Amino acid sequence: MSARIVSVFCVLSALGLFVMFAAALGSNSPAVSTGGSLLPGTVPPEYEAWVIKAGSQCTEITPPLIAAQIDVESNWNPRALSPARAKGLSQFMDGTWPTYGRDDDLNGRSDPFDPADAIMAQGRFDCAAAETAKRDLASGRVTGELLDIVMVAYNCGYGCVLDRGGPQGTTGGAESDSYPSKVKAALPKYSLPSTPVGPGFIPGGPFGTNVVAAAMTKIGLPYAWGGGDRNGPTRGISDGGVADSYGDSMKTGFDCSGLVLYAVAQASGGAILLSHLDSDQVADPRGQRISDPAQLQPGDIIQPHSGHIFIWLGNNSVVEAPQSGDFVKVSSYTPSASGLVARRFG
Repeated sequence: MSARIVSVFCVLSALGLFVMFAAALGSNSPAVSTGGSLLPGTVPPEYEAWVIKAGSQCTEITPPLIAAQIDVESNWNPRALSPARAKGLSQFMDGTWPTYGRDDDLNGRSDPFDPADAIMAQGRFDCAAAETAKRDLASGRVTGELLDIVMVAYNCGYGCVLDRGGPQGTTGGAESDSYPSKVKAALPKYSLPSTPVGPGFIPGGPFGTNVVAAAMTKIGLPYAWGGGDRNGPTRGISDGGVADSYGDSMKTGFDCSGLVLYAVAQASGGAILLSHLDSDQVADPRGQRISDPAQLQPGDIIQPHSGHIFIWLGNNSVVEAPQSGDFVKVSSYTPSASGLVARRFG
């Protein structure tokens, strides 16, 4: 973000489940391909939850886009300071910060050098620019690709976009011209490639592999207590009736058993519809009980303790929707040699 701005989220490859990411942006259209879900392990772990949250504030701005911008802006240096005095991970100028900066981590200060504050402010800026750009594209006030417009706005301000009549032009200079392409070039690094789902979506693949593939397409979606059904994420029940530690109370996403319900339904083409209770899922007679950790296969469902359930990937890894304030992700898990509660469907 330049001085001119003041003018206005190993196992994956081993399972062989994913296709190559390809960005497809339509001219003069608000449609944007911005990477979907964050590829686990690609951003510093202390920033991952904030990148996911910042990239979930509007449909046009995704976690991989937030991460790609930070890559270009500061290369993940929270103390970055540009010659123009742009500050922090997201390179905010003093004149712009008050509009978008908040004390998001509730540490008593709003600071562009605070990574949580900076990442969330970046998401707010991008979403505000996207909303304005959609209106201006519809009215013909500007032309071009929505993503390019948002990126130019981030680099030199939305007034710069209006002066140009879109993302390309002379106002803002060469840096603003090249900024969208730099961010788009970084997107694949942070993007979880999409996988088709439905009956036979991995031709000839084992049932368990299909379970894993379905669950993996939901990486990065929010945990939502009571969320998830056979078709995908749903709006959950308020987490205990109060906002969680991230300030959210009602979200659209999955809880642990909702994710399992969805993945098994997708793998079976809707033939196996499990209960939404983890205890019912691991006791369902349509599945085969697995009691030996050495016999676990990808796609088996495991109840590590009462009240939680997840999907085995192999290599001591699982895909899960862990808890309130978190998101669907790959986690480490070493199954016990005794007392394993697991079941295999298909």
